[in-house]
Amino acid sequence: MSEITLNNPDGVPALAKAAPRRIVDPTLQGIGMYCLALVLFVGMGVTAKSLAAIYPVEQVIWGRYFFHVLLIVLLFPTRILSLFKTQKLGLQISRSVLVFMATAFGFTSLSMMPMAEVSAISYVAPLMVTVLSVVILKEKVGPRRLGAVLVGFVGVFVILRPDQANFSAWSLLPLAMAACYASFMIMTRMIRGAAPPINSLFYTAIVGAVVATIPLPFVWQTPEPLHWIGFAAMGLIGGTGHFLMIRAFERAEASAIAPFIYTELIWAIAAGILIFGDMPTMTMLIGAGVIVSSGGYVLYRERKVAQKA
Repeated sequence: MSEITLNNPDGVPALAKAAPRRIVDPTLQGIGMYCLALVLFVGMGVTAKSLAAIYPVEQVIWGRYFFHVLLIVLLFPTRILSLFKTQKLGLQISRSVLVFMATAFGFTSLSMMPMAEVSAISYVAPLMVTVLSVVILKEKVGPRRLGAVLVGFVGVFVILRPDQANFSAWSLLPLAMAACYASFMIMTRMIRGAAPPINSLFYTAIVGAVVATIPLPFVWQTPEPLHWIGFAAMGLIGGTGHFLMIRAFERAEASAIAPFIYTELIWAIAAGILIFGDMPTMTMLIGAGVIVSSGGYVLYRERKVAQKA
């Protein structure tokens, strides 16, 4: 007997027609986008570290922002003027300058230190946000979260080991990068709703490009044709990573996404070993474990407090 009946005039087999459509959980989509963004950021770091071994780090920073702006212009050619629209312009520019400073400290760190160490130390940024939220935003933070912050800084001490003879002031650059990024996150809370996310991303790119261009005439080295691809790749990778991160937070709650930030350390360690031959030391792994554990506990406590509220 045929599966085509008068009740099925389309001529589609009943079983096939009744098959349910698969719906992907938005939270899983957000987590996937966020994790992919972190992989891209590691790729950007690899490219920056490679180029910084050949060209001045100021030029590498310029390439990251110039091609980021170029990417946005190519994607939104008819919306450029509208991307400048924002409330709280001063905070928007200050926030973008902080991102630039974080990038400058980060790229300089990568030119001198193993990727895994820079990545591990950068994870104190969420802990710094906890402290700054008390000082600047007047938020209430319990003693357990503050205790976890102190433990996290012990982890930084373990990695940097300032008591060692090979310690230098340059070793503090990743800590400065984390401080700038933490301040950026605080300002992001302060300008919430002042502009669409893509506008804030545009300000981050255009302000960074303008500031990075200032020292360029004094350090410029004409890149080889193949290296231009690397400079362009940084902007493409960085811009795509930031866009994916915005989309991730649109699809899922921050509390669901935030713990996955620590997956970046896996890719940073792997890239350091496979590409640069940087084997992580035991002290680095122990310090990273302390920072990750304390940061994870802070995220857990913040989620519990939010649920109670």
